[in-house]
Formats: sequence, C-alpha cells, structure tokens
Amino acid sequence: MSKVTIIGSGFSGLSAACYAAKKGFDVSVFEKNSTIGGRARLIKEQGFAFDMGPSWYWMPDVFERFFNDFGKSSSDYYDLVKLNPGFQIFYDNTTPPLVIPSSIDELYAVFEEIEAGSAKKLELFLKEGEFKYNIAMSDLVYKPAFSWFEYASANVISGALKSSMFKSMSSYVRSHFKDERLIALLEFPVLFLGAMPNKIPALYSLMNYSAFVQGTFYPMGGMHKIIEGFERLAISLGVNLYTNSTIIKIEVNNYKATNLVLNGKSIATDYVIASADYNHVEENLLDTKYKNYNAKYWDKKTFA
Repeated sequence: MSKVTIIGSGFSGLSAACYAAKKGFDVSVFEKNSTIGGRARLIKEQGFAFDMGPSWYWMPDVFERFFNDFGKSSSDYYDLVKLNPGFQIFYDNTTPPLVIPSSIDELYAVFEEIEAGSAKKLELFLKEGEFKYNIAMSDLVYKPAFSWFEYASANVISGALKSSMFKSMSSYVRSHFKDERLIALLEFPVLFLGAMPNKIPALYSLMNYSAFVQGTFYPMGGMHKIIEGFERLAISLGVNLYTNSTIIKIEVNNYKATNLVLNGKSIATDYVIASADYNHVEENLLDTKYKNYNAKYWDKKTFA
C-alpha cells in the first residue's frame, strides 16, 4: 500500500487525508502543535477554551458536500445553529450598530430605512452574488487546478462579462449604494480574505450572498467542533494522526519527494501533501534547487 504523508492538520490537511484514505492509501498526518486543527485548533487555559482561528461559519453547502462524499453529514458530528441576528456591525460611538437579521426580507427593510431605494438594489446585488456563487461552486472551486485552461469555460467567461467579476469589490459596491454604513457592511465579508476591498475582485460578492441569504451559522460548542468532526472521520478511515511532530525537511531525490525529516529521524514516503503555508514549505523545508520562488519573491508579498 502506497504511503501518503501530510504536513499540517488544518482543514485542508485533514480533508486531504480523508480523501487519500478513501482511495486506499496508507495516510499519516504530522502536526507541529500539541493539538489537531492548525489555525482552527483549540487552546484550553485555566478552565477556558479558545478557538484560535475561524469565527464564522458561512457557505454551509461546502461542508455538507465534504461530509456527503463519505456518506456522512455535518449533523453526524456537530449541532449547527443558524444565528439570528447573524452578526452586528459596530461603527463609532455616535452611530448605532447595524444588526443583520437572518431573514432576507427583514434585511431589505433595514437597507430601505437607511437609504431609500436600496432594498431593490440589494436584491439585485445578491442575485448577482448568487450567480457568482453558483459559477464558483460549479466551475471554479472544485477544479484540480493543473492548468488555466480548466477555467476557460463558457460559463466562467460569460459570467465574468455579465457580472463585473473583475472590477474591484470596492467600486462594485459603490456602484450600487451611497450610504457609508451600507458600503462598510457590504465590503466587510471580503476582509476575511486578508486584503482591502479595493484589492479584491468583485467575484467575491459571492460571500455577501452566503452571509445574507444562506446565513451565519455556529457549531454548538465552538468552531473547533468542526475540526473534531474532521478528525473523527479521518480516524474512522484509518488515518494516522501525529502531534508535536515538526517537519524540518522534505528530502527529494531526482525531483521526487522520498522522505520527511522530523524529531531527529527520517520517514520514508511515496507521496507528500504539504498543507502548511506555501512560503514556509519552500523557504524552510526544500533545498534551493527544488524551490519555485526565492526569499526576495516572498518578501514582496502581502499574504491574503
């Protein structure tokens, strides 16, 4: 049985482990921290529990699709609750917070009260967001990404022309709304991508669709319950999980990864999936001849 070793136990590492195990590989996941989860790990201190990373549960269909691939559902692992209100936006001490209801009709009323005519604009804005969401889910997200030609479909090209996908999110929002409170609200979801709205393409108004139409959810017990679900699924598939295991080198022979070095020993493998940050893997785990980018390249990058 061929061995697959995975560096990192975040969402991508655990999901990759599950799919590889389902295909019949002997899978091991190595995590540098003392607990599973990567950025979504849990830390307990003095009787308190802290989710270290994610705090929002949007795009619930993505999680369902993952669990469904293994004959499971999210409800097999955690209790998911739709929040009402979904969230609030706080401005300054003189401006009341903007409460975002779970009902889309109530949200239309909130917009209309702030800016006359904005309810209809929001309806159009969210319909375009739904259109982008459906294209992203059907034609973009699940592609293997071996070639740019995978994305040259008629749907993607016509969708880009139809819905201003490549305008900036900032200019796209401002073409619909004038009130700064509404603009701030609609620009807010893309901040989770790690960059400012004027640097993010309008394709990502699909996140507004998820936030306002699908809604904001919360797994009871904390976001780490999702990781616990991934972990339980992985273990049930025969995946081996190792914590306190810092990979210090990927050994490569003739452009093929053959071993991982950790804790003073070398472990043979047939395949490596590096689920740690790309720049960390290249900068610290690979010899220079096997790197795609050098330190100067990474120094110029803003991670998002």
